[in-house]
Amino acid sequence: MPQAQMPKNWTPPYPAWSAEFPPQVREVVIGCFAVQHGQEGNREGDGAAFHDWAQAALLLDHAPDHHERASCVDAQGWANSLYICYWTDRSRYDAWTASPQVASWWDDPKRLQGTQGYWREVIFAPLNRLETLFSSEDGAGMAALAPGFAGPIREHAYWGAMRDRVPDSEGDGFRNPAGAELAYQPSVESRASRVRIRPPENLCLIRSAQNWTQCKGEELAIYEQDVHPTLIKGMNYIRDNPLDSGCISCRFMDELTEDGQRQAKTFGLAYFLTMAHLEAWAKRHPSHLAIFRSFHEMVRKLNFQADLKLWHEVIVLPQGPHVFEYLNCHEKTGLLPFFAPDQRSAAAP
Repeated sequence: MPQAQMPKNWTPPYPAWSAEFPPQVREVVIGCFAVQHGQEGNREGDGAAFHDWAQAALLLDHAPDHHERASCVDAQGWANSLYICYWTDRSRYDAWTASPQVASWWDDPKRLQGTQGYWREVIFAPLNRLETLFSSEDGAGMAALAPGFAGPIREHAYWGAMRDRVPDSEGDGFRNPAGAELAYQPSVESRASRVRIRPPENLCLIRSAQNWTQCKGEELAIYEQDVHPTLIKGMNYIRDNPLDSGCISCRFMDELTEDGQRQAKTFGLAYFLTMAHLEAWAKRHPSHLAIFRSFHEMVRKLNFQADLKLWHEVIVLPQGPHVFEYLNCHEKTGLLPFFAPDQRSAAAP
């Protein structure tokens, strides 16, 4: 049955697939755990102690079903190194995060000392409030937990397809109950402090990824010279213009191997105030239209025979016990600039 935004008699110009989970999976837990280790030219350490802890924690009972490692340098010049983790069972996440090796590390007063910061952003994503889209049947992100893919699907390659792929969108506009405008809050000092933010309902997360590992020859040259630079400009625009774009936080990440080596993979990890803000940027803003145009020019030149792999996952957050916690971080980290703290505690003097 055609979805609400799908053009009549629609046939997509190229194939795409969506991750398909078994009926017993109702929710995916997604957690980012990160160290923020200083500005360029003034780094105190390289986050090695954090990575030692993370590598050990990922071997514990109830550890994530899947994880990936990544890094970026934010707009303030601070390096952020993280592990993005996935579970399909909330009870396993609860057991892992409550284990002494995890809880005691995050609760340790040492996390509020020195110049390194730490943050974790954990969301609980019901399958009926999310969608995934892949240009190939190669699992990554939450799709690495799915036994297979649905498709090729029709619900893609037209404006509005993203919303059509989210099951609950038919009866829910996913509006922000607090209003649709962003405004900066007074600066929240996270240095020597532990700050928790409670996000508004219907905050929209997108992880949008690029994998050019198998690209070569003409395709590799076009991607590196035209497509990738255009993508970076678009990511920088939404990162640096939150009030115009509705994007609260955007991190353009290099995906790393387990031992920290950069791969030919990147992803944007961005929170928009609502799905409507994400849709508006994607449909109308020159920075995204330039990305869209550069990609389609490339695949046309290659007669739609590209080795570039693209995928994304989009989640509209319900109300829930999501965790947005920032320890000893700079004031522009994550959601800190836009929402008043739900909890705040300072280090003992």
